[in-house]
This record gives sequence, structure tokens and C-alpha cells, in this order.
Amino acid sequence: MDLIIFSGQSNMQGQTECLPYNNSAVNDAFEYNFADDLLIPLRHPVGENLDINGRPFCPDFNDIPGTIEKSALLASWENHANMVPEFCRSYIAVTGDQVAAVHAAKGSTTIDYWLKGNLGYNFLYQKSVAAIQKVNPNHIFFVWLQGESDAIAGASKECYKEKLLQLNRDLQKDLHIEKFGIILVGRFTGDERDDCIIHAQKEICTENKDFLMLTTITEQMTQIKKFMNPFADGHYNCQGQEIIGAFAGHALGIYRLSQK
Repeated sequence: MDLIIFSGQSNMQGQTECLPYNNSAVNDAFEYNFADDLLIPLRHPVGENLDINGRPFCPDFNDIPGTIEKSALLASWENHANMVPEFCRSYIAVTGDQVAAVHAAKGSTTIDYWLKGNLGYNFLYQKSVAAIQKVNPNHIFFVWLQGESDAIAGASKECYKEKLLQLNRDLQKDLHIEKFGIILVGRFTGDERDDCIIHAQKEICTENKDFLMLTTITEQMTQIKKFMNPFADGHYNCQGQEIIGAFAGHALGIYRLSQK
């Protein structure tokens, strides 16, 4: 069984408008539930709502700022869809391997939140270590969809790249990830601030063999209304999430096969 860690902000968390019509469990795929230390069949909704003390809580969907403030990790918003099931379905179709998914994401977070020493990394680490002990995986991969908040903050390309390198070094040391997969951030601000993060992610995947660009379709999808959530600007809808998951999961599966 392979273990895939999914992390980032709201588009990785999942902020879609609905569940897919077919919400059957993904064959040979499981989600690790940290609160109960269980492997459960992988289906929507994905993730756990954990507060800053690591306790499960019920988010207030009418109070987004309050929910973000009290949370460490968040499940897919309003119990709707995200990309993880379709990603794993595509990965399994290519590799034939079973998968355990670890979802560690939270909306409105900059990359700093996920760096070692901060709350996001602490919970990502704790949840991933517990899953590794539960599964004893053959391979461990990390999948990242993040950067919108850094674009809003005006982060430079160089600064963001250095933080990606720092995050990767710590994940390799602490969790022994084999590859840092990136799903390219989409266009959120609509101006040159997006370009800094997009270029940082593209460049690091060409410059450093530890990183793998899983898909760049997001750059175009954020400009096509039929793939976006009409109730949450800058967020993919259910169809968009499934398309991204399918492309990215296939790409990671191809990489996995290349290592056999």
C-alpha cells in the first residue's frame, strides 16, 4: 500500500458546491482518520475538522473567519467534494497499488502555516506519522495545492521557492517522502501577483528533482466559469476538482511506475 499526503489551502481542502452524483467508495483506497486512528473507505467528504488542540469540532459554515481561527485542519467545506477520491482512483488505475490518503489542509493559509515549527506542520506531521505507523507503506508521496494566499500577500518568487525547499527538506527528513508533487496554483488575484507563485512552482519542478509538476491545467481552469464554484470566487467546483484529481493522480501514477 502507498501513502499519499494531500496538503495546502482551500482548493486542496475542497470548497465545492455539491457532492458528485456517484459517491461510491474508491476501490482499494482508504482515508486515514486521525481522531479515531482508523482506515476508512475513501469517499466524499474527505478530511477532518480538528481544532487547535487536535479535537474534532463542528465548523460554523456561516462564520468562515471564526472557523478558520479555531481550526488546525479542515475537511472539505460543507461536506462537499474535493479532488482526493478522483486522484486516488486515477493513481490506482495506473499503478494497481492500494492507497491510503492523508488529508491535511486548511483554507486561507500561506505557506508559512505549513513550515516546521508552525501549527499546520505540527498537525500534518502528527497525522502523517500516525498513518505511516498504521499502514507501513511501500511508498510515501506528498501532494501540494497552495499559493493563493501568498499571491494575495504579494510574496516574491524567490521567497516562495525558498520556503518550498525548506518544506521539502523537513518532509524528507521527518516523513521520508519520496516526491513532492505540485498541482499548479491557479489564477486567484488576476494580476502579476499570481505570476510570482506560478513561476516559482514551475521553476522549482524543472530545477530540482525532488519536485514533480503533476498538472498545470489549473492555470487555465480558473479562467473558465464552468469549472468554478459560483458561490465561492477562485474555487473549483465539483467537476473541476474531479478533473484536476484525475490528471494529477494519473501523473503521479506514471511517475510511480517509472520507479519500478
